[in-house]
Order: sequence, then structure tokens, then C-alpha cells
Amino acid sequence: MDIFSHSLLKTAVGRKVWSRLLGPRSLSKRTGTFREKESFGLVARPNYVYGMLRAADTAKFFGFSEVTACEFGVATGRGLTNMTEVAALIEQETGVRTRIVGFDTGAGLPALTGYKDHPELWSGGDFSMGDPEQLRQALKGKAELILGDINATVAPFVTTLTPRCPLGFVSIDVDIYSGTVAALRGLSGEHGLYLPAISFYLDDVGSYFSNEACGELAAVAEHNAANSIRPIFQDHSLPGRRSQPFEAWYKHMYVCHVLDHPYRNHPRDRGALSLDDHMAFMAALK
Repeated sequence: MDIFSHSLLKTAVGRKVWSRLLGPRSLSKRTGTFREKESFGLVARPNYVYGMLRAADTAKFFGFSEVTACEFGVATGRGLTNMTEVAALIEQETGVRTRIVGFDTGAGLPALTGYKDHPELWSGGDFSMGDPEQLRQALKGKAELILGDINATVAPFVTTLTPRCPLGFVSIDVDIYSGTVAALRGLSGEHGLYLPAISFYLDDVGSYFSNEACGELAAVAEHNAANSIRPIFQDHSLPGRRSQPFEAWYKHMYVCHVLDHPYRNHPRDRGALSLDDHMAFMAALK
């Protein structure tokens, strides 16, 4: 690209010209903002980027400057490493800092306990982490790594959550029902430890064998039956105005609605809104 082309891209007219020539996705890949690239799925692991950005935007909307993001099922650590990279971009974009926490047994999947754990797909020991210390060194202190049975580690983790840095994003990639049940116990703390809506990514809900009687979907269904004020439902905002109307990961995005949160029970002290004001107000969470 020559000097004239670079100069042209800096103007509104120039971007329109190049948009026609390259297409909006190609233009965003070359010169787009972080949000434009996120919208086009141009940032690695778009499901994580979307969930973490949702968490940061929601935190900022409610006046928080920090938020917590968790990955259940770290394996070799590629996802957790990606989260640390994305967190830096999101902080630059929103001003919201992300605390990142990864959970894993450290030794792969535990022993399976029956049909709910999908033994037709998995076996105990699958997805071993390898050397945990090597991963810790690679993370360079940018993420916490909690090893052990999630049944034993999730409750102590909840005690580390604070109203200043509430839980806002959760990725569940533990593959099996029993591990998902354990992970969802992380939602049992006081309402102030969570954002009013928490973005969830459920990895194993899209295979031919996926169903509400087994695996992650069964764990979510049972959670909803037992926790009517903190249900987990699909994210109905997708695709919304996103430039990519069909992406496989959309159906993996869910939201935990913390219905006992004060912000979901009492109007905010902000005065009455006109229709235009309302549109601007809601645009913050589109």
C-alpha cells in the first residue's frame, strides 16, 4: 500500500472508498479499531474476546473498574494465555482491568461417573496439562492457576471474589457433567460478588451427542431447576448488529442472570429518560 493509500485511510471518505474496494471485513483487518475487529471476529478466540468484552462493558456500565474472568478446564493453557493477551486490549479499550483465574485438575479429566459424563466421548486422563510449573512461568503472573478437583477448589475461590472485582465471564470447557456441576457452584456466593449478568461460554454443547440429559447441558438444566434466581440462559443478544450473522460459537454463549442482585430489583437513580435518551442508555449494552 502506497503513501497516498495510507493517507486516504485516515479520512472518512477514504475509508468508504477502501471499504468498497476491500470490503468492510478486510478494511477492519487492516485499519479497524479493536471493537471493529472484535465484531468481525478478527481477534483470536472470538468467543473469549466477546465474553470478556461483555464483562468489561457490563462492569463499566454499573460503575466497576475491575472484573473477574474464569476458565474451567485449562489443559495446555492456550486459552488462558489468550485471555491474558485479550485482557490487556480490553483494559486499553474500556479502562476496566480483568482478573483472570484458571481451574484444572492438572492431570486431565477425572474418572467418569456414568452416562452423564459422556463416556462415549471421553475417558479419565484426557487433556492432561503437562507441566503446570512451565505454564505458570509462561503466564508471567498475568493469570492465577488453581489446580485440583474443582469440587474442592471452587468454594475457596468464591471467598476471594469481592464486590470491587465481581465475576463477569466464565468459560466452561471441562467436557463432562460432574466437572460442570462443580464449576457452577461458583455461583453460590453473595450477590455482590457477581455482575448482574455474567457472560458464559459453554464449550461442549454442540456435538451430535449433546443433550439436556448429559454433559454441560444437563448440569445447566439442573442448576436452573435448583436456582431460579440465578438461571443460565442462552445469550439472546447474538448476533445483534454484528457483521457476521452466523458463527458457530454464538450458540455456545450463555448468560447467568443474577436476579437477586440489587441492580436487578431497584431502578437506578438516574432521572427519567426520553426516547432518545433511552436509546443512548441501552446502546452501552448492545
